[in-house]
Amino acid sequence: MSETITDPQRIHAVLDRHILPDVEQPGQYVGGEVNSVRKDPDTVDVSLALCFPDLYTVGMAHLGYQILYSIVNSLDWALAQRAYVPLPDMQRRMREHGIPLHVLESYRPVKCFDVVGFSLQSELLYTNVLTMLDLGGIPLESALRGQDDPIVIAGGPGAMAPEPMARFIDLFFVGDGEDTIVEFLGLLRALKAEGAPREEMILRAARSIPGLYAPAFYEAQYAGDGSLRGIRPVQKGLPERIRAARVRDLNEAPFPEAPIVPLVEAVHDRITLEIMRGCTRGCRFCQAGMIARPTRHRSVDRLCELARASYGATGHNEIALASLSSSDYPDLEELLERITAYLDPLKVNVSLPSLRITEQLRCLVGPLSSVRKSGLTLAPEVATERLRAVINKDVSNEELFEGTRAAARQGWRLVKLYFMIGLPTETEEDAGAIPGLCEGIVRNSAAGKGESPLRLNVTISPFVPKPHTPFQWEPMASQEQLRERIALIRRNARSRRVRYKFHDERRCLVEAVLARGDRRLGRAVRRVWERGGQFDAWDEHFSFERWMEALSECGVRLDQSDPNSPLRARSPEEVLPWDHIDCGVKKEYLLQERERALRSELTPDCREAGCKGCGACGGGDSSGEAPHPEATQSTPSGGRADRHACRSQGRG
Repeated sequence: MSETITDPQRIHAVLDRHILPDVEQPGQYVGGEVNSVRKDPDTVDVSLALCFPDLYTVGMAHLGYQILYSIVNSLDWALAQRAYVPLPDMQRRMREHGIPLHVLESYRPVKCFDVVGFSLQSELLYTNVLTMLDLGGIPLESALRGQDDPIVIAGGPGAMAPEPMARFIDLFFVGDGEDTIVEFLGLLRALKAEGAPREEMILRAARSIPGLYAPAFYEAQYAGDGSLRGIRPVQKGLPERIRAARVRDLNEAPFPEAPIVPLVEAVHDRITLEIMRGCTRGCRFCQAGMIARPTRHRSVDRLCELARASYGATGHNEIALASLSSSDYPDLEELLERITAYLDPLKVNVSLPSLRITEQLRCLVGPLSSVRKSGLTLAPEVATERLRAVINKDVSNEELFEGTRAAARQGWRLVKLYFMIGLPTETEEDAGAIPGLCEGIVRNSAAGKGESPLRLNVTISPFVPKPHTPFQWEPMASQEQLRERIALIRRNARSRRVRYKFHDERRCLVEAVLARGDRRLGRAVRRVWERGGQFDAWDEHFSFERWMEALSECGVRLDQSDPNSPLRARSPEEVLPWDHIDCGVKKEYLLQERERALRSELTPDCREAGCKGCGACGGGDSSGEAPHPEATQSTPSGGRADRHACRSQGRG
């Protein structure tokens, strides 16, 4: 490897002359996109390198990343610039020529920034974080970093169960980041002016800013049998439990009106408007629906304003109105009428990625009748109504038939369906019913004379019981059980109009280990990375054998009879590796929902049946009785409330 180059101009020159002509998709490494911000790092007080641990084509489609970029660059005393994981061929050439990981805007090495921030969207990309740190010349583990190294932070869903990455991250940002990032950078600015040491900056941030967790200042304690006894602070002034930060008024929250336009096609090449955050449906498998509570929404006026500004700044031909359950947006019909009136003459398509099945008929024959008929996505999750009651998905097969029939009448020809296998209480009958339901949808879609039946693309994913859900105490289904379920579905599948795709159950087992484990797993993550592991979310890069060897060497057993296996069932009395992270939903409520699931009982939406006391809104006692009948029908601002490979969080 050549001597490391740190001068941005030399980095740029070597890339242009010796590297970019010979690598795949060079456009993702050049920067200069429309709406990217070109601040001079030497003119600001604090700098943040936003590092997305996946490819440019994936990271550019991530809304949260664009939100933080816009917020930080709106501050005249701070800047944010971007870096993504290079493809393996680019990594090799960078190492050969001494080019460190650098940001796109200025070609400045990420090591020269005050803060390096990661978005942990998937456990299967944890090794990519190590790749980026190593390419950037930053010590992998926080204990090895010195005064001149940047502070390494991380947010996203992975911060809700952070222990497997605890040895690599200085500060986790738990919950919403819009307000927290500004407060943190402001504190850092003041501490830099005081000349405070790096360690003191981290400690003072964790003490004073809600939602920040500094794992180096917490000790994991274990019993004689290896079971976790607790995770407790070892410095005064740190909270015992870290409460997730929450944006109270989404309508007033910053949102990018001029998102960056990628130079190469992204996985979602469109404008994304977040219409609502949080969900009250209470699907028991859905981590996102629990950790994002309470529900908050943007007004129709604000969304129309954002649509006009975003289209004018980008020229994209599609706008997605995104949330966990878009049909729960309180003024959906008004929003669609107003936004399509503006966009239809411009030939801009409007999409709603997360409609509930029960709302399909109303929307498809009304406000969505003019939407481009490329494909419709629905998530029945399971095929029997008993199992839907277990997961709290209040949908009947008849409603599914009615919705897909309406889709066919309105011109849709292709429907994508998502199902899970390996759910708690699942039987062979439940899994074996999936092909029959799909074939029933095909038949019912062409009930009239001369009508053509739908085609279905069906994705079957193993369920991963994630932290902060009612199923967090349940075991992960074994590899053998999942394989049996897949074989059963294949045997029962007959229709040529239904195409099935099965996600690799081995990859989901690794995801479950990382999602449910404690900080001892950090050794295995590093061992896998040292042996070439990265991009584990991709079929062509994932190696189950590599993970099994590393886990075995680090003493992690997958046998569910082992008392320390991350895949085993947990008792309600034991300490969970994420118990010190408070997402806002009470543990008592999750246990109550688990008990209702095992009795196959539905829990109605609190918007319709009153507060159930989950704790996210600050009301209720987890007894199921509503302290106030309207407790969750208003947001803090006063308005009305309302894939990865392995399914652990779905559409409401």
